[in-house]
Amino acid sequence: MFSLSKCITQPKMANALTRCLFVLLAASLLPNTLLAKDILTSTPVTYMLATQLMATTDISTVYLPPKRYGIERQGNWFAGKGEQRLLTAGSEATVAITLGALWPQDSLFVFARQGNIKLIEVDASQSLSPRAKSIATVKYESGKQSLYAWLNPNNLGTMASIVSADLQRVWPKHAKTIEKNQQVLMVKLRQLINQQQQFLLDKQIDSVVLLSDQLEDFASANQLFVVHRLVKAQLDWTEQDKKSLQLLVEESPDVWLLTTKKVSKQLQVLLPNFSNILVIDSLDRWGRAGITIEQPLLRWECESY
Repeated sequence: MFSLSKCITQPKMANALTRCLFVLLAASLLPNTLLAKDILTSTPVTYMLATQLMATTDISTVYLPPKRYGIERQGNWFAGKGEQRLLTAGSEATVAITLGALWPQDSLFVFARQGNIKLIEVDASQSLSPRAKSIATVKYESGKQSLYAWLNPNNLGTMASIVSADLQRVWPKHAKTIEKNQQVLMVKLRQLINQQQQFLLDKQIDSVVLLSDQLEDFASANQLFVVHRLVKAQLDWTEQDKKSLQLLVEESPDVWLLTTKKVSKQLQVLLPNFSNILVIDSLDRWGRAGITIEQPLLRWECESY
């Protein structure tokens, strides 16, 4: 170790120090996606879990897919334009957090593992253990399982427990910190549950019409009575669909419409005097909002249109 005064009298060492500082500065200006990351994620919920549980440690997390890509569009990206990015990220990572049991098409681990045979998969939806802990799931009328289990706040607690247990084993030196962070996150989750329930109570939201099948988990978690489902794209609504919705609202003015989309002009024209509309973020993509360290559950909070 040498002091700055010594560097001044020793040109070679001073030049070496200058080059070192330049490299460090340049590295600090690189986008996060270009730096090696310890944990790979591909959904907002797994990114939230990883960053909250590893807070104050030197373990880093990256969200890999393009911000505008929804979860059901990721497979094509992984197999195409994103393949090389996953290979590179996998070669430098230790863990990939997936939703494999909930979503068998989750290919993050499969592609990232090609760059690193030692990569560890942590499935946030079901623990890989003899006494497997798993989240609660909802099935559509068709029998297909919903992917949006993270819209049930109780499932977030289960996911946090599963991921925490595995990360503590992967990085035992951080086990106490991870456990403490889990406790902090659980408090935040209880506050989220209280916020959602109080909002629904204050607005007297009980009977609902679902305008997106992504909201089945939210409705089930909050014990909402679904009186009607109109989940096809609004551009595909028939005249009969529109008339049925208008009639339902006229007969049941206290019903609420639940949607994942910004209220369209078509809906405003169709129901000009109706304001019982709740827009819920499906968190199927990073989007513009992303996930912040300071307010990790903000996008889960309820806010009426």
